[in-house]
Amino acid sequence: MSRRARLSAIGLLCAVTAALSVACGASTDKPGAQNNPGGAAPCTPGAPVNAPPPQPLVVEPQVDAAIAAKVPSAVKSKGTLKIATDASYAPNEFIPEGSSQIVGMDVDLGQALAKKLGLKAEFVNATFDGLIAGTQSHRFDLIMSSMTDSKEREKTIDFVTYFQAGTSTMVVKCNPKGIKADTDLCGKNVGAENGTVQLDALTKEDADGSIVKICKDAGKPAPVGKGFPKQTDVNAALAANRIDAYMADTPVVDYAVKITGNAFEKVGDAEGVAPYGIGVPKDAGTFKDALADGMNALIADGTYKKILDNWGVGSGAIEKSVVNGAQ
Repeated sequence: MSRRARLSAIGLLCAVTAALSVACGASTDKPGAQNNPGGAAPCTPGAPVNAPPPQPLVVEPQVDAAIAAKVPSAVKSKGTLKIATDASYAPNEFIPEGSSQIVGMDVDLGQALAKKLGLKAEFVNATFDGLIAGTQSHRFDLIMSSMTDSKEREKTIDFVTYFQAGTSTMVVKCNPKGIKADTDLCGKNVGAENGTVQLDALTKEDADGSIVKICKDAGKPAPVGKGFPKQTDVNAALAANRIDAYMADTPVVDYAVKITGNAFEKVGDAEGVAPYGIGVPKDAGTFKDALADGMNALIADGTYKKILDNWGVGSGAIEKSVVNGAQ
């Protein structure tokens, strides 16, 4: 497994500090007036911090023989599930500064699920927009990478739901462009990771929650959607003022705000809550059923809640895992 180049937490914080000194600087005419009309106290970004991420939670769920029996022999004979993930999406899957180990909510859940099925799990770092093709070709056994289960994606692979999240918008602290609603993104440079539903919404008129359509209906220019290979690249672009805002899953935005000491801020409300799904090849037989049953067993015995709470994402918990649960 190769460790891909990424922006370090310290590097991100330095970039944030430099960007904010411009974005939130006081007006030369009246200090704080640009971002604080009426003479209110000037907006001040939070002091960047290098907040340590939570530690992985090691759990030892008991093997469920009845569920394990549903695992196809071709998978069972390997002993280890090769699980693909794009490890740039903290706190769900990422590589901490100074480490080569992939950690996060998805990793802990994947490890626990494999143990429930009597297997081991190996997480493999890959770019998000190549995950489905890699799973279809059986380069990977599964995908666990904060991937939204959608009707369009269900045409190519099956999904086993395990979490839910909406989309949120993030800007640099003090919100110098005054972005509060979807229509405020019209004509702006807005970033998202390649292959995500957020980038589709920024570039396609027929996508679910399309910002392009919202702007068109409002008689405004479409946003300039900019795709990036990794979520850390999107973060860096925002910090350096190369984009005006970015869109990502709500837990990822919340984590970015927290880890940088409130140097960024979330604007507006989360929209388009949808399930995350474990991606499974269409020809995997009863494997998807074993995964759903295994996830439901983790929900029932409390392991699922412990893992989500450890990573601060308990609000995205689901009550039941299902196969192909796109709305």
